Amino acid sequence: MCLFKVYLKDENSKRKLIAEDIALSSKENNRIKIRNSNLEEETWDNVEIIMIDALNSILLIKKLDERAT
Repeated sequence: MCLFKVYLKDENSKRKLIAEDIALSSKENNRIKIRNSNLEEETWDNVEIIMIDALNSILLIKKLDERAT
């Protein structure tokens, strides 16, 4: 099974690990939902996907600028 990690990119271009052992991810509008290998689900609002790196099993996201919405 190929599982991935989710990192949140901050304003200083640093990455913070926020989830691992993720088996499923879905996106609807500005919401990302993930499910780990234990079928536990987590949702983040007001975020966008920056990069999906299948080779290194990474999903990189960042918060949207709320002032722009």
